[in-house]
Amino acid sequence: MSRNRRRSQNQVPIRTLSPWFLIAAILLVGCLAQVYFKNQAVARGAEIKNLEREISETREQNKALYVRIMENSSRTALQRRVKEGFVKLVPIAGERLVHIRDGAAAVNTMALAVDEVRPVANAGGRRP
Repeated sequence: MSRNRRRSQNQVPIRTLSPWFLIAAILLVGCLAQVYFKNQAVARGAEIKNLEREISETREQNKALYVRIMENSSRTALQRRVKEGFVKLVPIAGERLVHIRDGAAAVNTMALAVDEVRPVANAGGRRP
């Protein structure tokens, strides 16, 4: 064999190995994508677990606060606060109250002034 002929021949048959290289590259990319998505799913799962724990803690805090609200808004607690002077109550003056009489007959018999407040109701509770 001449020296020139040997130079033109490939030592490794690239034509037969190139499909295998392509298959190996595709498998490598697929495996790397699978590992990436699996890691991402695990990270999201941990994040969801932390958020669910925070939600349950917040619900427990809300329940505790709701109990405190109920205790502090009871009649006895409010009366105690009034006696302590923490809550200041002012009695409502009589001229600030609006008295409503029942029945249409009571409205018809009253002499109504122009600036007087009058109750308005449908007769018998029916809508017109």
